[in-house]
Amino acid sequence: MERCKSDVPGLSQTSENVMNGEESRQPVHRKSTGLTIRVRGMECALADIQAQIQMLRQERTYLRLVRGELTGMEAKRRGSSPCNTSSR
Repeated sequence: MERCKSDVPGLSQTSENVMNGEESRQPVHRKSTGLTIRVRGMECALADIQAQIQMLRQERTYLRLVRGELTGMEAKRRGSSPCNTSSR
């Protein structure tokens, strides 16, 4: 069975109001409310993504420090190993 336009929720009320010459702000209000909710949802998602980016940047900085320390520790260990001192 095919649905006609009057079966679509919200559309029949708008069509009736337009046909009767009545102005109705309700569909416009619902639409703007829906858009406002979507925009807020997007803003929240964006804020979450920005927080995750900041956290990843901090982790990257920390990993660079750890790698630098490990490189220094390996260099010290190689420099003080018996193999390296006997070849001098």
